[in-house]
Amino acid sequence: MGLEAIFEPNSVCVIGASRERGKVGNVILQNIASNFSGRIFLIHPIAQEIEGLRCYKSVDELPEPPDIAVISLPPEKSVDYLESLGKKGCKVSIPVSGGFGESGSRGKELEISIKKIAEKYGMRVIGPNTVGVIIPRSGLNTALTEAEKSTFPSEGALSFISQSGALGLLSMDAASDWGLGFSSFVSLGNEADVSENDVLELVGRDKETKSIALYLEKINNVENFLSICKRISKEKGIVLLKGGLGESGNRATSLHTGSLFRTNFSLRGIFAQHGIIQALDETQLLDYGMALSYGRPIFGKRIAVVTSAGGVGVVSSDLLEMKGFTLPKPSGAIEKEIRKIISPLGSPFNPFDMTAEATDDQYEGLIKVLEKSGEYDAVLVFALFQTAGVSRKMIDILSKFNRESSLPIVVGIIGGEKSKEILRKVIKNEVPAYPSIDRATNGLWVLGERGKYLGGISNEHSP
Repeated sequence: MGLEAIFEPNSVCVIGASRERGKVGNVILQNIASNFSGRIFLIHPIAQEIEGLRCYKSVDELPEPPDIAVISLPPEKSVDYLESLGKKGCKVSIPVSGGFGESGSRGKELEISIKKIAEKYGMRVIGPNTVGVIIPRSGLNTALTEAEKSTFPSEGALSFISQSGALGLLSMDAASDWGLGFSSFVSLGNEADVSENDVLELVGRDKETKSIALYLEKINNVENFLSICKRISKEKGIVLLKGGLGESGNRATSLHTGSLFRTNFSLRGIFAQHGIIQALDETQLLDYGMALSYGRPIFGKRIAVVTSAGGVGVVSSDLLEMKGFTLPKPSGAIEKEIRKIISPLGSPFNPFDMTAEATDDQYEGLIKVLEKSGEYDAVLVFALFQTAGVSRKMIDILSKFNRESSLPIVVGIIGGEKSKEILRKVIKNEVPAYPSIDRATNGLWVLGERGKYLGGISNEHSP
């Protein structure tokens, strides 16, 4: 089974589980035990049980080879246990400790030992210096952040691969709080064995994954990486945040992951040729990932903006035009249909401003007219819940449209806590929705980039 074991493990072994609350070994155990329904084995030299789970004194005493082993011990001891786990027949091991290649020559020697152990026994090793994996569908969560202080993701369609465990967990915490679901999260750490290319291949084959987000500071084999992305991107969207682009960033990368990858060429163009969309920060990374998971590619530049606030329509129109889109006026026939739906004070042009008198039914009626018109390639809807005529019924309207319509849609929901509550529900219904004008237009732009890439692939194969 190899690396695939992380998706459907039957058993997990925790080595270095602590009896003391707040310690890393205890936090990891708590996170695993809270959601994982398979068998959990603990290795501890003294304790009889921890958190109600039986402890074994050594790997040899385990009743069966574990599918996954998480090791929370210092570097030297971690390597010793990796040898024992390999002999036992463990499929995937995750040493979480730092102090390896990033710390100096001795740490690099230990990483070489890890690689040799992995090859000797056919056991895959994620890390070291990692937080491991979170797989919502199986309940596997090896994170070292406490559940009381973090929002762990629900099941979804976005796979997130990160060379920084901390940045990965922090970004996922924020995105999960909005309701974005993940099919997997893999923290690569120092990549003594498993690399970004290995995990890319894995999630590329995963049927639950619709799009992939990556945070990478180094690329171990650029040619192979680009080749894998080009193959996968025919079916799944890929977003990449590349750390270490400048001199100081490169210096920080060497200290963080023990490797240096200098980029003295233009990445954006090279990435685009291979189906990779480049993000510039962690917010864009997961915003783009959500759009690619929940939205449809946009094959064209004609955008309709639907709003009940004139200023929102003006600003979004400006941003969309800066991104290369157009906002054409509707034909005369469509204009007449729209006038019948919206308030006499509203604008039947583009952006379509229904004013504060907008209702759920007006939103729905206008969107349906635009869909049937064939005059637009996508619609950007700002569902503003502060006005009297707009209710929670809009959640179902937007969800149904995104699910059933052939016209791509992106949604903006702006406001305070009450609007944020609605936004979370819309996102949980798998609609690409955002809390600001800028982020909503960026979501639309990503779907446009995806459409251009797929259209280019189609043209390559045309006679």
